[in-house]
Amino acid sequence: MPTPIEFVFSAQERKQATKEGHRRQSVNEAKGLRGRNKGASLGDKALEIHLLGAAGEMAVASHLGMKDLIYKEVEAKRGSDDLPGIDVKSRSKHKYDLIVQKNEDPQKKFVLVTIENQKTLIHGWCYGKEAMEGKYWADPARGRPAYFVPKSALRPIDTLIDACA
Repeated sequence: MPTPIEFVFSAQERKQATKEGHRRQSVNEAKGLRGRNKGASLGDKALEIHLLGAAGEMAVASHLGMKDLIYKEVEAKRGSDDLPGIDVKSRSKHKYDLIVQKNEDPQKKFVLVTIENQKTLIHGWCYGKEAMEGKYWADPARGRPAYFVPKSALRPIDTLIDACA
């Protein structure tokens, strides 16, 4: 299992991620967009999801030296990248696994970031095709099945830089 890397936000990174999370929630509510895979669409829970996602993306972009490529999409678009060829999956508990949806691109790279109690960990990454194995298919929330990839199956985050070259 790769050793997670703790990421500490600068004041500017935290401000930018918070602003992006609020912007996403505002746009989604104005357009009446639904949450992904039966997730929350409105209110505090939906905002929490957007803030978590924007923060995870900032952590990975900053760690990889790609901050100039972050937050390029102005509205939610299925299949879009958070960073070129990379989708960041942010979770609210450090014990949680990487989630990859059934209809994702098998060539895309997926990164797991967890944020809990003000601590941000970048755990590692894998290709979509590696995540989309039957052994990872599960439905722990009942009615929201997806691939749940354990941290032990992920590659160290620092190898992602070479994979993007």
